[in-house]
Amino acid sequence: MSKVLIVDDEPRILLLLQSLLKTNKYEVETARDGAGALEIVRGGGVDIVITDLRMTPMDGMGLFKEIHKLHPSMPVILLTAYASVETAIDAMREGMFDYLTKPFKVDDILSCLARADEKVKKHESLALSMDADTPPKYRFENLIGSSPIMTQVCDMIQKVAPTAATVLINGESGTGKEVIAKTIHRNSPRASKPWVAVNCAALPENLLESEMFGHVKGSFTGAYADKPGLFEVANGGTLFLDEISSMPLLLQGKLLRVLQEREIRRVGGTKDIPVDVRVIAASNTNLEQAVVKGTFRSDLYYRFAVITIDIPPLRERKDDIIPLAKHFIRLETPDGSPIPVLEPETAKALMAYDWPGNVRELENAIKHALTFMSESCLTPDLLPPKILHHAQAAEAASSSNADSATSGNASLKSFLKQKEKEYIEHILVAAGGDKAKAADALKVNLSTLYRKLSDDPNN
Repeated sequence: MSKVLIVDDEPRILLLLQSLLKTNKYEVETARDGAGALEIVRGGGVDIVITDLRMTPMDGMGLFKEIHKLHPSMPVILLTAYASVETAIDAMREGMFDYLTKPFKVDDILSCLARADEKVKKHESLALSMDADTPPKYRFENLIGSSPIMTQVCDMIQKVAPTAATVLINGESGTGKEVIAKTIHRNSPRASKPWVAVNCAALPENLLESEMFGHVKGSFTGAYADKPGLFEVANGGTLFLDEISSMPLLLQGKLLRVLQEREIRRVGGTKDIPVDVRVIAASNTNLEQAVVKGTFRSDLYYRFAVITIDIPPLRERKDDIIPLAKHFIRLETPDGSPIPVLEPETAKALMAYDWPGNVRELENAIKHALTFMSESCLTPDLLPPKILHHAQAAEAASSSNADSATSGNASLKSFLKQKEKEYIEHILVAAGGDKAKAADALKVNLSTLYRKLSDDPNN
């Protein structure tokens, strides 16, 4: 879980939020004023900041602006009284993640933190960055691509960004769909306007509707004041809807109406509010299949599917693995420190792995290696065990194949047995060493799997 800094000059509020967040497995630090909070942020390690608006001498807005200069992507959540809601909305236009009005509900603050936590994880992937010493064909700020498949993606981004068209981005988890969406926004005429992102899977249906379209005071229990939705906050800019396949059908219909009519109606309200928002959606599941199953509206799908960008998994663009790894090494190296060297054998191990978790998994693997590094180079033994085991299995298989080819006298039975064992080991690595999971994937009994893995010549 993310590390959260709580800033408030009221000890009672600090204690309450600290207890709530620790109960929900967050790491927590606290500060009584803006200056102290800023020192903690500068010291590093903080992922999310929750700050009260009214503090002295530095108030919540002042603190947010200073944090935004240091870490533009760090989610900052503002706690404010109803009378200051307008200030909070202005802050969101400047990049504030969200605001909560006092008195806030526990569910509201936890759901807001869940979204902020998701943003932190998405940002950590920095999904499609490339190595600076590899001449890229295209460069869009944080997005750099030079592999053949990514060249096609960059071509599409270059053509789509200047338009106002809705876009659907498809790709497995961890491939960097939000990075692509943000790149489109930053290279569009709306770049100076708000960028707002929401994970549709992170919020329950009733809360998601209120979050997107806003609500009026008294429209439901806990609606103590009018609250604008994300469409209003993103007015003039871009709204990114991640994991759109998780959106309930009823809400899909309301979203379709917004896309068609360019106006929203707050929950419990009667007034239509015009909005000018570009919508970019992303999905890690096949929406065409969801349409067939009846879990996703066909009219909404075709509304988005006019322009689709398919982000390939990392295993299909292996040319990017080493440049990405070097990028993450640089990213994790403190300023002024020598950049660790990626040893050839380590690079070979990274290239041999299929990366089911895509770029996010690669970044985590590099972080793992750097954590245990004692010298100034990354050796293969520093990699996570499953990646190392996969590399060793691939090396053993390669040696076995070479020996067989050289000898030329291996029996068909022994050859097939060796291939079977290699395949089983491959599945076992993919299952993270979980033999029960591997047996299920292989559609054999667990006892059969143990027998196959043994050296028994009669298996």
